[in-house]
Amino acid sequence: MGRAQAGGPDYLVLAPLTAEDWPAAARIYQAGIEAGNATFEPVAPGWEQFSRVRGGYPAVVARAGDGEVLGWAALTPVSPRPVYGGVGAVSIYVAPEQARRGIGRELLGALVHAAESAGFWMLEAGIFPENAASVALHESCGFRLVGVRERIGQMPDGRWRDVLLYERRLRPAAQGER
Repeated sequence: MGRAQAGGPDYLVLAPLTAEDWPAAARIYQAGIEAGNATFEPVAPGWEQFSRVRGGYPAVVARAGDGEVLGWAALTPVSPRPVYGGVGAVSIYVAPEQARRGIGRELLGALVHAAESAGFWMLEAGIFPENAASVALHESCGFRLVGVRERIGQMPDGRWRDVLLYERRLRPAAQGER
């Protein structure tokens, strides 16, 4: 990572997400929560909780040339069982004012690359059906719909929500075809 990307914002730098990035990243996360179609979570966690849940899995941040955090993406374990050690769940958030500038595609591409380099063999994403932008992003980045989890969770206001389950198989260099 640490590479610069032309296009989208004037200058885009992708790098590992750090504790120093988290206050700005958490504000972006909270904006996604408040929009209502990003997650079941009622509030963005602090860095300690976020990094504990992530369990050392890859996470990336997108910054403008001036250092402003524009978005972030991270993997979390799908299960504590060792057999699922090569499977990560994708989270991706872009600042609302930065939508439709290619940042999500860059973040997801960097996260896929980091996952492949780390030996992951599959990524999954749970997306609310109403989140058309996330559905389009994941489909354009090689994820495929594998099912609908009907009424799988309840929002803080009591509404039950469906979640679309997307996956993308990877080809980690050390593990070959799965």
